[in-house]
Amino acid sequence: MENNEQMPAEVGGEAKPLKKGSKKMGAVVTAIVLLLVIVGGVAGVMWEVTVKHASGAAIRKISELLPIPAARVGGKTILYREYLKSRDTLDTFLNSEAAKTQGINTKLDTDMEKNVLEKLVNQAALEELAEQKKITVNDEELRAFFADVVAAASTTTPDVGVYLLKNFGWDEENFRQEVL
Repeated sequence: MENNEQMPAEVGGEAKPLKKGSKKMGAVVTAIVLLLVIVGGVAGVMWEVTVKHASGAAIRKISELLPIPAARVGGKTILYREYLKSRDTLDTFLNSEAAKTQGINTKLDTDMEKNVLEKLVNQAALEELAEQKKITVNDEELRAFFADVVAAASTTTPDVGVYLLKNFGWDEENFRQEVL
């Protein structure tokens, strides 16, 4: 065989050598198909996130691995994983004993999901404004305030840590970061 010929292939019953050009064409076609699959996958994930606000296992895993934005406020980006975390907290509360005790008998719906995102947008706007105004709260001040909150709550709730975990899915550090 010559240098530009490959193994023979049967076409119409007779053996014909493959040319180098057909191997390159196969690689190009494969690359195009692969690119289309990737673009389609990204478009599918973005559809699930932006339109459907999906929360399935695959979307959760992807949002943990990739910085998928849920919203932008000025220079701040709210990641979809943060949205899912806040959404889960609300869902945990709505299914908790505390919600039942307070007469909140509702399920998480589209309006509530929008409210979760609005809360995150408002929080990001406040953080950005605080940065612009150079307003800070150090960890010591946060812990002191948390101690005051726990002391006040202890009059009606004997174990605040257990209450937070059962009704919100938070430990005390999550509460400090998410609420205070």
